[in-house]
Formats: sequence, structure tokens, C-alpha cells
Amino acid sequence: MPRYFHIIFFIAVLSFTGYSESQGPCSGNGPVYCLNATKDILLERGSTNFNFYKFLIFGKHPGFVKKRILIQFDDIPTECDKIVSAKLYLKYWYSHKASYIKTLVNINRTVQVHQVKQDWTESQATSTYRKTGIRWSKPYLALDGTDANPNTLDTVIFPPTKPWLQLDITEAAQNWKNGEENYGVVIWTTNENDDGRDIRFRSREHSTDKPFLSIFCN
Repeated sequence: MPRYFHIIFFIAVLSFTGYSESQGPCSGNGPVYCLNATKDILLERGSTNFNFYKFLIFGKHPGFVKKRILIQFDDIPTECDKIVSAKLYLKYWYSHKASYIKTLVNINRTVQVHQVKQDWTESQATSTYRKTGIRWSKPYLALDGTDANPNTLDTVIFPPTKPWLQLDITEAAQNWKNGEENYGVVIWTTNENDDGRDIRFRSREHSTDKPFLSIFCN
């Protein structure tokens, strides 16, 4: 097949998926699909739905409860025959410190991500409920195979060396491609009960640098 055909095909794929350099790292060897987040929310103890925020948070700030991130992306394109890798990107915004606290440093956070097993509604989900009147098995999702898969898809240390936090969720994407329901992933930190600055990322409600999933196929 002529080389120019491969180039035209590659450009068409990027155009189809809404790719742009301003999004962040989304390139690889082979067809690339950049999937937008269709739902995202921060989870905090209580009955409040935080879908209106332009940021996502994990960690714990003194005087506040811990937070986790719940996020879901577009379905895997049918044009993707085989998933080689799938990487989730969150744009780091800033680490929050309340004005009433004189000193508060960032602490290293061990970040983990799990495939979600239950459906949830973005405008209704809280740390207790996945949709109105229907609870998670336990607050913040049970990581025991009921609300989310117990197997960790990836583990990384925050802060990252680059402005985008990258999480490898290839296994989950392959499961979705093979017929499992796509309910997204939950992101948390193993020291989420330790006080430090809470870590904020831009959500899909933000005007730029929204979360995305980069999938490499062959």
C-alpha cells in the first residue's frame, strides 16, 4: 500500500477523534484514538453531588474529608481491532492550601486506578450513591469486585514529572473491547486519609485541557 495512503489514513483518524496538540501527549506507533471523558466527578463523603466543579480531586486536606475521582470515557471505536495500550491523562491544575492554614506542604501520593463494575449517573453520583436511591456497596466504591475490580490497573507516584498525570488502563480498555460494560474507572490514593494539600486536576467541565484516554490500536 502506498506510503501517502497511510499518512492520509492517520490524519483522518486523528481528525475523527478530535485530537489536537494542545490536549497533551497523544501519539504512538499506529492508529491513535483520543477518547473524551463523557462523565467525571469527585467523590466526597455525604450526599452532595459535585458535578458542577471544573476540577477533580484526590487526597485529603486538613479540616476536610478524603476525595476520590470517578471518570468514564467514550466507548472503544469499532475501527480499533486490537488494543495495544490505553493511557488515561489528567491535567494537573494546582495543589490547594486553605488560606487559614499557615503552612502545608505537598506529600507524595501513591495513586491507584481500578475498573468500575457498576453503572452511575454523573448528575446524581456521590460517595454513597451511584444514582438516586441506589447505593454503592460501601462509601467511595467497594474495591472488592462489587463496585470496582480489586485488581489495580496501574500505580503511580504523585507528583508526576510532567504536567499530565498518566495512568495505564490497558486491561480495562481491553475488557470493554471484549464485551464488558464500560463504566469507567475510579482513582484514589493509598494514603488518602493523610493530611496534605489536596490535588486538583481539570475536569471535563473546564474549558481547556480536559481529561482524555489515548488508545493505540493495530
